[in-house]
Amino acid sequence: MAILAWIFEKNAVPAASSPRSGAPRNSFALRPLPNEEIHVFTKRIDNSRVVREQDPQATGAAVKTIMSACLAAVGMVGLLVPAANTYLAGYTLTELDKQNSVLEAELARLEVREANLTSLEALARAAKNQKFVDPTPESMVVLNDDRTGDVAMNRKNKQ
Repeated sequence: MAILAWIFEKNAVPAASSPRSGAPRNSFALRPLPNEEIHVFTKRIDNSRVVREQDPQATGAAVKTIMSACLAAVGMVGLLVPAANTYLAGYTLTELDKQNSVLEAELARLEVREANLTSLEALARAAKNQKFVDPTPESMVVLNDDRTGDVAMNRKNKQ
């Protein structure tokens, strides 16, 4: 910009300061600065007491924007929930399959152990080790001495 000002000022130089003129030139004089005759005055503006005028349409536009953003968020969540649910259900199904395999292996192991423990040989060994013997008739205690064969019945007395 300073170059353009110099170009415009070049033609406006007075003829008296021209080197062709016979007048002695002041060797200490500065050439004029571009646009030095312009004075810039700044005024302090205080807008602290100015209140913005209320726009009745701005409130409606803001509410519509907020509602559309909320609706878009709900829509996105609605689209993401089934995908996340499917993912979590797959994870749960995989975990249940692993747990089922572990429990089936445990069941098979326990069935083999039960078969070994309930075999006749194992029961005979356990009876011998714990000194189990058949009771003698004198050591038996009979709780129902009369042995009439009556069975207790719960009937209401009819009167």
